Amino acid sequence: MLAEAQALWEQFERVHHEIFHWSDGLSDDQLNWKPPAKDINSIGNLISHILGAELFAVVNRIGGLPVNRDRSAEFSHRSTRAGLLQRRAEVEAHVREALNNLTAADLHRVVATRNGEAPAGKFLLYLLSHVSGHMGQVIMTRKLLDSQP
Repeated sequence: MLAEAQALWEQFERVHHEIFHWSDGLSDDQLNWKPPAKDINSIGNLISHILGAELFAVVNRIGGLPVNRDRSAEFSHRSTRAGLLQRRAEVEAHVREALNNLTAADLHRVVATRNGEAPAGKFLLYLLSHVSGHMGQVIMTRKLLDSQP
């Protein structure tokens, strides 16, 4: 695997480790609990979105392979521990394969983004920043859940 791709993979693994660590021991009801504020997501929805964003960005945008993603469902469906663990395994396998096939030239190739176009390497760094921000939301939501009487 290309050194840059390996570094990216290690960071995606770090995010996965953290989000599943912070969701460890939660029931399905707790995974779907939302803090009482407007436009706040549950831990399950955040994890679903992190995995969906990674899969779409790395496998589709960078790897050029079709993926099955329903972004709006990531924020509206009821999550289960079993479903999230299965999705994690699937996403990790596909993302690792796409990163394994990445070449140095691919990092400079321009890809479509939500806001236009960017070199793939820059896009992947943005993706890591994006999912890391959501990782922080998972941690904060868990702390809020744990503080409930």
